[in-house]
Amino acid sequence: MPGWEGSDRRLRLPPDWDKIRKRILRRDSYRCKIRNPHGQRCTEPAVDVDHIVNNDDHRESNLQAICDWHHKKKSGAEGAAARTAAIRRTAKKFTRTEAHPGLL
Repeated sequence: MPGWEGSDRRLRLPPDWDKIRKRILRRDSYRCKIRNPHGQRCTEPAVDVDHIVNNDDHRESNLQAICDWHHKKKSGAEGAAARTAAIRRTAKKFTRTEAHPGLL
């Protein structure tokens, strides 16, 4: 599910998130903080504030201004990693208790 649908993330944000968000955007001059592999900063305007480390740490040192494209890319990668981890946890729980019928 893309976006906020099916997520409790918005509920876990602090009540003053809008003020924090505005402060971070101002701090970062409304410019995306993501850098390419060569260390060059993205030139797109920042419209979102993102957690650098994906958790509920809302300290300003863990927040960055980010453009829409990079935010979608980063969030998509984090979501895919979480889904993969969940599948692996589920797969580890399954253990065969009998021999495979083709091996009998």
